[in-house]
Amino acid sequence: MVRWFHRDLSGLDAETLLKGRGVHGSFLARPSRKNQGDFSLSVRVGDQVTHIRIQNSGDFYDLYGGEKFATLTELVEYYTQQQGVLQDRDGTIIHLKYPLNCSDPTSERWYHGHMSGGQAETLLQAPRSGSPTSRSCARVDATQWVVWRP
Repeated sequence: MVRWFHRDLSGLDAETLLKGRGVHGSFLARPSRKNQGDFSLSVRVGDQVTHIRIQNSGDFYDLYGGEKFATLTELVEYYTQQQGVLQDRDGTIIHLKYPLNCSDPTSERWYHGHMSGGQAETLLQAPRSGSPTSRSCARVDATQWVVWRP
């Protein structure tokens, strides 16, 4: 599982985390709270933090309608390996150098690493008293899915 993905982090919390623990080039990815289903790439650039929207069409992920990727991991790897040039709105070049890792999820009670995406969907579709029946999911890489109840 990718450690730079923070599933419960707001933009403001991402800024606090990157300014407190990160350096120039530190980055993390998180679900977008403004655009349901999309993601944000939060990157420390100097003393500031910029947020870049990652569009999720359901079939692919992309930035600004450019290169398309099957998974979020492929997109991040493309930009961390200097294959793509990432620019802010003002033209500033952004380098993804240091992933800011979240805590190890394997000890959390919600983490089920042995479960397939289909099994996770079945589990989440079972209505529980007081629980919403809707769910969200995202493919992180070729073998891992993140599934949660909104």
